Amino acid sequence: MTLVVLNIIVALVLGFGAIQELIVRGIWGREVQPFLIGLAGIIVSLLFIISGVAMWRKWPNARSLVIVTATLSILFHVYEALPPHRNLGFPALIIGAGYGLVLLIITLSKGKKAEAAIG
Repeated sequence: MTLVVLNIIVALVLGFGAIQELIVRGIWGREVQPFLIGLAGIIVSLLFIISGVAMWRKWPNARSLVIVTATLSILFHVYEALPPHRNLGFPALIIGAGYGLVLLIITLSKGKKAEAAIG
């Protein structure tokens, strides 16, 4: 249940940042790259919510969905933190990529505790 709650919290934080990026820099600022990054952030945020629900409801494909979500979160956050984009601050990188990495490690581990956490 802890991972479900963390997924929702990370999704909300990531989603708010992505919407801000999309609207302020993408639409109002008329910049293409922030617009695309905002859309990608919203997609990753929605995947966090869906994978959280999948873990909570114990869907048969929850493990695969969590692996995809965690991997995309890591890739998204690392890409955003690297030059020339640097749309992401250090705290957001640590939260997004760090949580994605922890989620991926927990999901890929074969212990009973991980299976109970994922569903």
